[in-house]
Amino acid sequence: MAYILGNLCSLLAMLCDSYSSTRENKKDLLFTQSISQFIYGLSSIFLKGYSASVQNFISIIRNYFALKEDRSKAIDWLLIIAGIVLGVVFNNRGLIGWLPILANLEYSLAVFYIKDNERLIKISFLITVIMYTLFNIFILNIVGTITNSIVIISYIVNLLKNK
Repeated sequence: MAYILGNLCSLLAMLCDSYSSTRENKKDLLFTQSISQFIYGLSSIFLKGYSASVQNFISIIRNYFALKEDRSKAIDWLLIIAGIVLGVVFNNRGLIGWLPILANLEYSLAVFYIKDNERLIKISFLITVIMYTLFNIFILNIVGTITNSIVIISYIVNLLKNK
Protein backbone atom coordinates (compact mmCIF):
# COMPACT_ATOMS: atom_id res chain seq x y z
CA MET A 1 0.00 0.00 0.00
CA ALA A 2 2.86 2.42 0.83
CA TYR A 3 4.33 1.74 -2.62
CA ILE A 4 1.06 2.74 -4.31
CA LEU A 5 0.62 5.86 -2.13
CA GLY A 6 4.21 6.93 -2.77
CA ASN A 7 3.78 6.62 -6.50
CA LEU A 8 0.39 8.38 -6.46
CA CYS A 9 1.91 11.31 -4.56
CA SER A 10 4.67 11.48 -7.16
CA LEU A 11 2.08 11.78 -9.90
CA LEU A 12 0.36 14.70 -8.17
CA ALA A 13 3.69 16.41 -7.48
CA MET A 14 4.69 16.06 -11.13
CA LEU A 15 1.53 17.86 -12.18
CA CYS A 16 2.49 20.75 -9.91
CA ASP A 17 6.05 20.78 -11.28
CA SER A 18 4.86 20.78 -14.87
CA TYR A 19 2.57 23.69 -14.08
CA SER A 20 5.45 25.54 -12.41
CA SER A 21 7.42 25.38 -15.66
CA THR A 22 4.86 27.73 -17.18
CA ARG A 23 5.15 30.36 -14.43
CA GLU A 24 6.72 33.62 -15.49
CA ASN A 25 7.61 35.19 -12.15
CA LYS A 26 9.67 33.98 -9.24
CA LYS A 27 6.82 34.20 -6.70
CA ASP A 28 4.47 31.96 -8.70
CA LEU A 29 7.31 29.60 -9.60
CA LEU A 30 8.48 29.08 -6.00
CA PHE A 31 4.94 28.86 -4.58
CA THR A 32 3.93 26.16 -7.05
CA GLN A 33 7.17 24.29 -6.42
CA SER A 34 6.52 24.43 -2.67
CA ILE A 35 3.25 22.58 -3.16
CA SER A 36 5.00 19.92 -5.23
CA GLN A 37 7.81 19.65 -2.65
CA PHE A 38 5.26 18.87 0.07
CA ILE A 39 3.68 16.13 -2.03
CA TYR A 40 7.10 14.73 -3.03
CA GLY A 41 8.03 14.72 0.66
CA LEU A 42 5.03 12.52 1.41
CA SER A 43 5.95 10.27 -1.50
CA SER A 44 9.49 9.82 -0.18
CA ILE A 45 8.19 8.94 3.28
CA PHE A 46 5.96 6.24 1.80
CA LEU A 47 8.88 4.89 -0.26
CA LYS A 48 11.40 5.11 2.61
CA GLY A 49 13.67 7.66 0.96
CA TYR A 50 14.11 9.73 4.09
CA SER A 51 17.00 11.94 2.97
CA ALA A 52 14.81 13.08 0.07
CA SER A 53 11.83 13.68 2.33
CA VAL A 54 13.89 15.91 4.64
CA GLN A 55 15.15 17.86 1.62
CA ASN A 56 11.62 18.33 0.32
CA PHE A 57 10.40 19.81 3.59
CA ILE A 58 13.45 22.05 3.93
CA SER A 59 12.76 23.20 0.35
CA ILE A 60 9.35 24.46 1.40
CA ILE A 61 10.92 26.54 4.16
CA ARG A 62 13.66 27.72 1.77
CA ASN A 63 11.11 28.84 -0.81
CA TYR A 64 9.17 30.72 1.86
CA PHE A 65 12.25 32.65 2.93
CA ALA A 66 13.38 33.17 -0.67
CA LEU A 67 10.13 35.02 -1.31
CA LYS A 68 10.48 37.28 1.72
CA GLU A 69 11.94 40.70 1.05
CA ASP A 70 13.67 40.95 4.43
CA ARG A 71 15.44 37.60 4.61
CA SER A 72 19.02 37.36 5.79
CA LYS A 73 22.11 35.51 4.67
CA ALA A 74 22.17 33.86 8.10
CA ILE A 75 18.78 32.23 7.44
CA ASP A 76 19.89 31.26 3.92
CA TRP A 77 22.97 29.49 5.26
CA LEU A 78 21.11 27.99 8.23
CA LEU A 79 18.69 26.32 5.79
CA ILE A 80 21.52 25.13 3.55
CA ILE A 81 23.44 23.67 6.49
CA ALA A 82 20.26 22.15 7.96
CA GLY A 83 19.62 20.48 4.60
CA ILE A 84 23.07 18.94 4.57
CA VAL A 85 23.10 17.90 8.25
CA LEU A 86 19.55 16.52 8.33
CA GLY A 87 20.08 14.85 4.96
CA VAL A 88 23.12 13.02 6.31
CA VAL A 89 21.32 12.07 9.53
CA PHE A 90 18.27 10.69 7.70
CA ASN A 91 20.16 9.14 4.78
CA ASN A 92 19.19 5.49 4.71
CA ARG A 93 20.26 4.90 1.07
CA GLY A 94 24.05 5.24 1.13
CA LEU A 95 25.64 7.08 -1.78
CA ILE A 96 22.32 7.29 -3.62
CA GLY A 97 20.88 9.09 -0.59
CA TRP A 98 23.29 11.94 -1.29
CA LEU A 99 21.53 12.86 -4.55
CA PRO A 100 18.63 14.69 -2.83
CA ILE A 101 21.08 16.40 -0.47
CA LEU A 102 23.20 17.68 -3.36
CA ALA A 103 20.10 18.61 -5.36
CA ASN A 104 18.74 20.68 -2.49
CA LEU A 105 22.12 22.34 -1.95
CA GLU A 106 22.41 23.30 -5.63
CA TYR A 107 18.86 24.61 -5.89
CA SER A 108 19.04 26.47 -2.56
CA LEU A 109 22.11 28.34 -3.74
CA ALA A 110 20.33 29.23 -6.98
CA VAL A 111 17.13 30.39 -5.30
CA PHE A 112 18.97 32.50 -2.75
CA TYR A 113 21.63 34.01 -4.97
CA ILE A 114 20.21 34.29 -8.49
CA LYS A 115 18.30 37.54 -8.55
CA ASP A 116 15.37 38.12 -10.88
CA ASN A 117 16.39 35.56 -13.47
CA GLU A 118 13.63 32.98 -13.78
CA ARG A 119 15.48 31.27 -16.63
CA LEU A 120 18.51 30.47 -14.48
CA ILE A 121 16.25 29.34 -11.64
CA LYS A 122 14.45 27.03 -14.07
CA ILE A 123 17.79 25.63 -15.31
CA SER A 124 18.84 25.04 -11.72
CA PHE A 125 15.51 23.32 -11.02
CA LEU A 126 16.06 21.15 -14.10
CA ILE A 127 19.40 19.98 -12.67
CA THR A 128 17.67 19.26 -9.36
CA VAL A 129 14.93 17.22 -11.04
CA ILE A 130 17.54 15.16 -12.90
CA MET A 131 19.22 14.28 -9.58
CA TYR A 132 15.87 13.37 -8.02
CA THR A 133 15.02 11.24 -11.05
CA LEU A 134 18.15 9.18 -10.51
CA PHE A 135 17.25 8.86 -6.81
CA ASN A 136 13.70 7.79 -7.72
CA ILE A 137 15.03 4.96 -9.85
CA PHE A 138 16.81 3.51 -6.83
CA ILE A 139 13.90 3.83 -4.37
CA LEU A 140 11.59 2.20 -6.95
CA ASN A 141 9.49 5.29 -7.40
CA ILE A 142 8.44 4.30 -10.90
CA VAL A 143 5.83 7.03 -11.24
CA GLY A 144 8.32 9.58 -9.90
CA THR A 145 10.90 8.46 -12.43
CA ILE A 146 8.47 8.67 -15.33
CA THR A 147 6.85 11.90 -14.21
CA ASN A 148 10.15 13.58 -13.43
CA SER A 149 11.24 12.63 -16.94
CA ILE A 150 8.14 14.41 -18.22
CA VAL A 151 8.98 17.43 -16.03
CA ILE A 152 12.50 17.42 -17.48
CA ILE A 153 11.09 17.46 -21.00
CA SER A 154 8.55 20.14 -20.05
CA TYR A 155 11.25 22.39 -18.63
CA ILE A 156 13.55 21.88 -21.62
CA VAL A 157 10.70 22.69 -24.03
CA ASN A 158 9.75 25.82 -22.08
CA LEU A 159 13.37 26.92 -21.78
CA LEU A 160 13.92 26.52 -25.51
CA LYS A 161 10.63 28.19 -26.33
CA ASN A 162 11.33 31.20 -24.11
CA LYS A 163 14.96 31.88 -24.99
